[in-house]
Amino acid sequence: MAINTQKTQIVDATQVVSDVAADISVMETQATILHSPTLIGKLIDKLHLDRDPEFSASAKASMDAAKPSFDIWKPSSWFASTVDQVSLTPAARKKTPLEEARDRSRLIDVVSAAVDVRIRPRSYVLTITATSENASKAAVIANTLAELFIADQIETKYDATRRASVWLESRVAELKSAAVAADQAASSYRAATGLVGGSGGSVDSQQLSEINSALILARVARAEKAAQLGQIRRLTESGAGLEASAATLESPLIQSLRQQEAEVLRKLSELKTTFAAQHPKIINANAELRDLREKIADEVRKIGQSTANDLAVASAREAALASSMASARSRTGASSMAEVRLRELERQADAAKTLYETFLNRAKETREQVGIQTPDARIVSQAIFPLAASYPKKGKTVTTAVLLSILLGFGLIVLLERLENTIRNPDYLEKLSDSPVLSLVPLADEAPSIPEDIVLDSPLSQTSESLRTLRNALSMVDVDTPPKIIMVTSSLPGEGKTFLSSTLARSALDGYRRILLIDGDLRRPRIHKVFELENRAGLSDVVSGAVSFEDAVQHDPRAKVDILTAGRRSPSPMDLLRSQQMSNFLRQMRERYDLVIVDTPPFGPLADAQIIAKLVDKIVLVVRWGETPIPVLRNILSQMARLQAPLAGTVLTQVNMRRYAAYGYGDYGYYYHRYGSYSYGAEA
Repeated sequence: MAINTQKTQIVDATQVVSDVAADISVMETQATILHSPTLIGKLIDKLHLDRDPEFSASAKASMDAAKPSFDIWKPSSWFASTVDQVSLTPAARKKTPLEEARDRSRLIDVVSAAVDVRIRPRSYVLTITATSENASKAAVIANTLAELFIADQIETKYDATRRASVWLESRVAELKSAAVAADQAASSYRAATGLVGGSGGSVDSQQLSEINSALILARVARAEKAAQLGQIRRLTESGAGLEASAATLESPLIQSLRQQEAEVLRKLSELKTTFAAQHPKIINANAELRDLREKIADEVRKIGQSTANDLAVASAREAALASSMASARSRTGASSMAEVRLRELERQADAAKTLYETFLNRAKETREQVGIQTPDARIVSQAIFPLAASYPKKGKTVTTAVLLSILLGFGLIVLLERLENTIRNPDYLEKLSDSPVLSLVPLADEAPSIPEDIVLDSPLSQTSESLRTLRNALSMVDVDTPPKIIMVTSSLPGEGKTFLSSTLARSALDGYRRILLIDGDLRRPRIHKVFELENRAGLSDVVSGAVSFEDAVQHDPRAKVDILTAGRRSPSPMDLLRSQQMSNFLRQMRERYDLVIVDTPPFGPLADAQIIAKLVDKIVLVVRWGETPIPVLRNILSQMARLQAPLAGTVLTQVNMRRYAAYGYGDYGYYYHRYGSYSYGAEA
C-alpha cells in the first residue's frame, strides 16, 4: 500500500482535513494507525475473527469441548459420543461487561500480533504482512486491513467536512444578521447627522479642505508678486534700470524688441563702414534704433505697474480666502465628533460584511466537498495466496543446522587442537626447536616380534624408508665434514630412541662400511636385549680399563654392525662419562669407524646425556608423535641451547600416518601414506 503524494484536485478549494505530507514521521503515524486497536477491532468484526479458534480463546475452548475426549483411565470415555459429552457440559454463564472488555482486548492483542506493518526504505510504501495457520486466511486478513484503512481515511474526512459544513451554515446566518444590522446603524447615523459617508467626509470638511488649498496657492502667488515688485524697486533706486529685472527678461514682447534692436545695430554698423554719418541711410537707422528703445522703455514701465497691480490683487484674494477659512473652521468644529462616530460605525459595518462574505464563500466550498473525498493511500498490490509457509522455514532451518553443525565441528577441532599439549605438526616442531625435522618414523602396520628387525625383514616398508631418509639427512647436515659420532636421545623414556638407534645403525650399512652402536645408557641399558647379546663387558668396562675394546665389542647376529653394550653397572656413571678416558675412547672410535651411534638416556632427567652431548658431533632428538608434552620438549630444547649442544634436528617417531594425514599435514604425511603403492622393480 502506497501513501499518495500527488492529489486529484476536483475543486480548487482548501480541504477541511488537509492531505498528509509524506515524510518519515507521517509514514510512521500511518503505520501506527494501521496497527491501532480501532482498526484491528473493525477487522475482527468484519471477518468474525472472534469466532475463529486460531485467535479467540473462547472459540478454541468451545471447539475443544466439542471434541470427544479419551482417557485410558476412564472407561466411560471409551465409547462416549460427542453428543453425550456436549450434553454433559454445563452451559457457559453470561460474562460481565468487564470480562467482555478484557476478552476483547486480548483478542485485539492476538490479532495485532499476527499483523505486521513495515515501511519500505526510501519509499512511501507500507507493507502489510498477516500470519495465520491458513494461507488463504492470511491473504484475506492483509487485504481486508488495507481496505479498512482506506475506508477509514475517507470516512474520517467525510465526517470532518460534514461537521464543518453544518457549523459554517449556522455561523453564516448569524454573520448575515450582524452585517445587516451594522450597515443599517451606519446609514441611520449618517442621515441623522447630515454627514457624507465614505472617504469624502462631511460638506464642511470638504469646503474647509478646498479653501485651505486655495489659500495656500493665493499666499504663494502673493509672495511671488511681492518678490518681483521688490526687485523692480531695488533696481529703480539703484539707477540700474528695469531691463535687468526677472519680469522684464521673461517678457516675450521685450525679447522681440531686443532682437529687433540687435538687428538694427548690426545694420547700422555695416552702413557706417560704407557711408558717412550724415548719410540718409545712417540717419534712418539711428531713428529706427531710437524708436525701438523708446518702445522697450515704455514696456518696462508697464511691467512695473502691472506687477504692483498684481500684488494688490493677490493680497486682496489672500485676505478673502483667510476670512472664508476662519468661517469654515468654525462650522467644521461642531461636526468633528459626529464624523468620528460615523467612521466607527462604517468600519464595523465593513468588518461585519467582510467576515460574512468570507464565511459564506467557505460554506459554499465545504458544501461542495462533502461528497468529494479521496483517501491518502491506495493499494498497490493485493496480498496473494502464499505458496510456502513463512514459519518454520524448512530450507533455511536445515541450511542453518548444517552450517552450525559444520561450524561446531570445526570449533571442536580447533578446541581440541588448542587443548592438545603434544607435538603432532612437524612445522610447529621445527619452529619450536629452530632445527629441521629430519624424518618421520611411522608405526608399522605389521611389525615383527622384534621391532628393530623391520629394516631387515621389510626393507621397502615406510619405516625402513623413513630411516634411510634420516641417514641421508644426517649426511647432508655438514657436507664437507659429515658427522661421525651421532648421539640419539629423547626428552622422556619410552619415546623410541633405542629403536631409532638400532634401526639407524642397520639402515646405515648402505652408506657406511664400519658402524659402531654404543649403549650409552649406563643406568637402564637395553641394546643387549634388542640384539639378544650378553652384557658382561661393555662401555663402562672399556672406559674404566678393566677390559679392552676388542674383548668387549660384539657383533649384530643379522648385520655387519659392531655393538658395544653398556657393561657392568658403574657406581658413578656421571664420573665415568666425564672422565678423560671417555673422551679418549670416543676419539679412538672416530678413527676406527665410519659412523658411531651412541644411544643415551633421556636428556632431561639425568646429566649423563648432557655430558655425552659435549663429546659427539651431532645430536638427534627423538620426539614421540602425539605423546611428548610440549612444555617438557621446550625445557629440553632450552637446556640444549644453554649447553650449546650440537643439535642436528629432531625425529618424530611412532607416527600414526592415517591419523596424521587426517590432520591435513600434506607434506610428509601425503608421501609416506602413498609410499606403500610404490615398489622397486615395478614396470613403468
